[in-house]
Amino acid sequence: MPFNHPSFSQQRRQFLKYGLLASASLALASSCHSESQSEESATPTTTTQAESPSQVIVIGAGIAGLAAAQQLKADGFEAIVLEARDRVGGRIWTDRSLGVPIDMGASWIHGPEDNPITPLAAKARARTFVTQDANEAVYDVSGRLIPKSVVSQSEEHYNALLKQIAELTDAEDQDISIAEAIRRIDAAELQDLLIQYQLAAYMEFETGGPIEKLSARSWADDRSFAGEDVLFPNGYDAVINLLAKGLTIKLGQVVTQIAPTNAGVTVTTNQGSFTGQCAVVTLPLGVLKQKRVTFNPGLPAPMMAAIDRIEMGTVNKVALRFPKAFWETEVQFFGFTSQTKGKYPYFLNAHTFTAANALVTFGLGNYGLAMESQSNQQIEADVLETLKTMFGKVEQPEAVLVSRWTADPFTGGSYSYPGVGATPEDFAALAEPIADRLFFAGEHTIHQYRASVHGAYLTGIREARHIKDLYG
Repeated sequence: MPFNHPSFSQQRRQFLKYGLLASASLALASSCHSESQSEESATPTTTTQAESPSQVIVIGAGIAGLAAAQQLKADGFEAIVLEARDRVGGRIWTDRSLGVPIDMGASWIHGPEDNPITPLAAKARARTFVTQDANEAVYDVSGRLIPKSVVSQSEEHYNALLKQIAELTDAEDQDISIAEAIRRIDAAELQDLLIQYQLAAYMEFETGGPIEKLSARSWADDRSFAGEDVLFPNGYDAVINLLAKGLTIKLGQVVTQIAPTNAGVTVTTNQGSFTGQCAVVTLPLGVLKQKRVTFNPGLPAPMMAAIDRIEMGTVNKVALRFPKAFWETEVQFFGFTSQTKGKYPYFLNAHTFTAANALVTFGLGNYGLAMESQSNQQIEADVLETLKTMFGKVEQPEAVLVSRWTADPFTGGSYSYPGVGATPEDFAALAEPIADRLFFAGEHTIHQYRASVHGAYLTGIREARHIKDLYG
């Protein structure tokens, strides 16, 4: 369900049809017909003069901001979107420099049934591809293919371990980390490389957080939609481009200060200031944690406490294009029981849905953060060493892409997760409006669907409707 990875049936998850907002997304998707769009936003402008005080300022052109702006426009408001980057999409970033579209941020619709992103994808005429989690080959640290029966037995053991963690935390008065919970159950589990692989490729990938900091009580208390996950062979940006049509978007606007007043709100950027009736703030949690934007007056104490307790995870991708495939091209995922947890344990075979001989691997948890300090050359060498262990002789890549989401000043990480002591109320605190002038959206403001594209999208709709209720 998070931005980057497929869901796993092993995880504890509830399924919910988000009826009201999912229906709303259908209405919004219907409002995004290309023939009805204003041409003013086909090429976003960068003027900096103060705008009409009756407008709504939307900070951030990720999917939450774009959803909010589209809904506001549909409700008759004048909305202006301020985006720090030179592109729209935020953590939805489709890179085409390898000759094929590679999504270096969000990749999947997690549970497409009744998911609000599904009708948007259909409206955008975006091709989707089902990635089958079970189509997986796992190699041990020596490069031997682990029999599927052994992997299945280990997954049953992993599921039993999750049940033990739940029972332990239910009996504990205080929250602890997943790693600490496992130590109390059986510390030897943390030395089992196949279990370690599952903790990284399943749990740390799903939540975005390292098990050393991930809440044992709250890590899996969110919800998801049903259906097999799908990704976008031609790029997730098809959905972003649909939502951006017809909007006034100003790029290169790095917000430095947000100041609500009794009369409205003033947003200061590196290029000037903008005034409006109110603002939708979609700054990622990582940006809020790093205090890159000044709020004047400061944020309320409950919100600041929630910002401290909710953590920002790191999941990074390394995409490599090769002159020819040296792996089994029909296998969807390759696993590797790395001795360093989170060090490229999982490979997505992009050849199954593109014409390119490409693999995408992942740095997860603590290692996902550690790799950001390495050069691209060192990362490439480490990935090739892993592939050599798995497949023997390897080809030299023709091109390599690396993401560094935590180092990115406009994200500060990949997606949110509950740290030790975090509660659903913390996520709710991040969604609390301030003085009916500042409204907050983003994946970190919705407990039920945190760390997901659909969650971020739904929060944009939520805040736009809140504004309509107050000012419409």
